[in-house]
Amino acid sequence: MHERTRLGRRVFELETSYEVLLPPRYDEGRRYPLVVGLHGMGQDESHLKRDLAPLLERDYLWLFPRGPYPLEVRGKDSMRVGHAWYMFDGNQERLAASMELTARHLLGIIDTLWNSFRIDLSRAVVLGYSQGGYMAGVLGANNPMRFRGACSIAGRLKHEFMTGVAAKAGARVALAQVHGGQDASVRADAARQAVEACRALGFVRAEYFEDPRAGHEITPPMAAFVGQWLERIL
Repeated sequence: MHERTRLGRRVFELETSYEVLLPPRYDEGRRYPLVVGLHGMGQDESHLKRDLAPLLERDYLWLFPRGPYPLEVRGKDSMRVGHAWYMFDGNQERLAASMELTARHLLGIIDTLWNSFRIDLSRAVVLGYSQGGYMAGVLGANNPMRFRGACSIAGRLKHEFMTGVAAKAGARVALAQVHGGQDASVRADAARQAVEACRALGFVRAEYFEDPRAGHEITPPMAAFVGQWLERIL
């Protein structure tokens, strides 16, 4: 049977969506900082918008893309389609390739926005929750000419994928890890150690904030820190 088997490949394309949230008093005569927000695995943009709602009234232009990988999410009495930023089966090389593909997709969206909205691309940051936090750190650190900072919320700064760019990006890209002390999905000690590893690589503005009573979530204190971090970076 094996000798009669032939393998083939064909590209399968999916259309993905994104949402742009304009500043409250959007003025075509000025340019605005860009904040890219990446939701968690199995979610969509509505979850992150809900958790960061107090920050959405600021003078930033927000981009909320939807993860390009659709996946089935089953509840007790319901089923829906969620979205992911990358595919992971434990193999780090395949993970890096999946993240790189998504990174190119996200940078392409930003380039599209430049033609339609008044964006100051010299003031852009990316942040994300959970899986989106992993993606945000890799995207921001590996594109130092595109982002001033990258913030992972309840994810982890994946320093293993930052080693090749640290010399160029270390002084330019600010990194932040925002975490819950009771997070059972991504342990707080692993998140703290990742920040230390980023500093050792040369990311001199890598910082850590913890809400000691929070789990795998975005609490008001965590959202407040993100807001303060955005003010400092942008």
